[in-house]
Amino acid sequence: MNSFEMIMSSNRNNRAKRLKRKGGTALVEFAVCLPVIMILILGSMEATSAIFVRQALTTSAYEGIREAIRIGSKTSNATGRAQAVLTARQIRSSNIRFTPSNVESAAKGSAIVIEVSAPYKANSPFFGNVIADRTTTVRTVMVKE
Repeated sequence: MNSFEMIMSSNRNNRAKRLKRKGGTALVEFAVCLPVIMILILGSMEATSAIFVRQALTTSAYEGIREAIRIGSKTSNATGRAQAVLTARQIRSSNIRFTPSNVESAAKGSAIVIEVSAPYKANSPFFGNVIADRTTTVRTVMVKE
């Protein structure tokens, strides 16, 4: 074996060793990065879920208050309309409250307030059991017609 062949053989062996080490390095980097990537993905899904719940509560409050301020409208009709939005959007364990509690007796020009709330635990896809004591509440005020 001449010196050129020895050098080439040595280079092939070194290259094979380097490739094995690089494969191990890539595996370690992946193992370090995977939890971070998963936290980012699950966190973004959780954030979009919270935004969805908030938007559903806002829409529900708007629909309920629009019904409540109409002439001759009843509290039960307004509550039913708000609840229909929440049911359609699959919001669980919601609470709807009007002030005054009897919108039929409110005078023309008086403020009607609706508060729609839902607990985070019941509407969270992932971390509801971790963040159990949060409730999202939306409040809307309109004047009785």
